[in-house]
Amino acid sequence: MDWGALLKDTQHPSYPTIKKIVADLQRDYDLWCDKVRAFEFATVNSVAGAPDATAEALQHEIHALAVDIESYVAELNYLGVSVNVQDLFGEIR
Repeated sequence: MDWGALLKDTQHPSYPTIKKIVADLQRDYDLWCDKVRAFEFATVNSVAGAPDATAEALQHEIHALAVDIESYVAELNYLGVSVNVQDLFGEIR
C-alpha cells in the first residue's frame, strides 16, 4: 500500500489512525536523531572502565525511542502500510 497516497486520502477509514502514527513516528525519529548526536558528543568524555554518565543515560533513551519507532512501524504494517524508516527519513539528520 502506498502510505503517501493513503495519507492524502482523507476519506479513507484508517486515515486518522495512520496520520497519528506517522506524526508520532516523525516526532520520535527526530528526537532519536537529536539523542544520537548528543550521545556522540557525550562519549568524548568516556574512557575504558569509566563510561560517561550522560552517555549511558542517552544510550538508554536512544534504545527506548528505537523500540517506540519499531512499534509504530509494526502498527503501520498491521494496517497494511509498508514502511521502511530509512526510506522515509534517510540517514540520521
